[in-house]
Amino acid sequence: MTPVQLLASNDLLRALDLVGVVVMGITGGSIARGLRFDPVGFAAIGIVSGLGGGILRDVMLDQGVPAAFGGPWYLVCALAGAGFSFLVAADGTAWRRLMVGLDATALGLWAATGTLKSLAAGLDVLAAILLGIVSAVGGGAIRDLLVGRIPVIFGGGPLYATSALVTATGAVLVQALHLPGALVLVAVVLGTSLAILSQWRSWGLPSHQDWQVTLSASQMRTMVRRVRRSERRRVARETGAIPVLPPDAADGHLVAEDLGSAASAASPRSPGSPA
Repeated sequence: MTPVQLLASNDLLRALDLVGVVVMGITGGSIARGLRFDPVGFAAIGIVSGLGGGILRDVMLDQGVPAAFGGPWYLVCALAGAGFSFLVAADGTAWRRLMVGLDATALGLWAATGTLKSLAAGLDVLAAILLGIVSAVGGGAIRDLLVGRIPVIFGGGPLYATSALVTATGAVLVQALHLPGALVLVAVVLGTSLAILSQWRSWGLPSHQDWQVTLSASQMRTMVRRVRRSERRRVARETGAIPVLPPDAADGHLVAEDLGSAASAASPRSPGSPA
């Protein structure tokens, strides 16, 4: 049995897949609840959150009707999750932990399924990995854009895209090396575990930061004095003159005066000048 056949035919994995759709529907519904959407808004956000990534993948693969529309169960699960959030405020530490665990499990399954489907459709490795990541996190990104937020996967959130990348890469290795199909579950577990750990430990990728000067005024003065002393030593080596300056002189007038004295000392005396 190939890895993609295992993911598509195993009843337990299909059940987890549908549970993931419900969880993403609940997550999208929670955002809609905070924004005070009406039932239509809840339904739209729930469907996009739970099914957006898979629909986007299937449309790109151009293999007929997207899997989300191949039967009633996916739409029912997405709407059920959004409806639950409409009726119940999902609060509490235990509830949030359960949602994180189920969400991470669905992310791993979707990343593996999307990657293997893309490989089966004839895509090369990089394109298949990209579509695997899109399958896993695309719905959440589209949901965030619809409500006017920067997608969480772009920074400041858990390592969801990185976790999907780990699973997608593992699925490619299983397929390329012709390993037993069951080993794709190892890739799913690795990506799921990384997603859970990143949420628990608040891990994230480093964000871009511009370089900034953070020197205080006293540090800046010290640096200027050091640069001036270094420059005076260089002039002394090149001209053969040794300027005599106070070691901590920072006044421009003193610097100019002492350099002028050094230059006079270095110039040759004219004939007849007093010794």
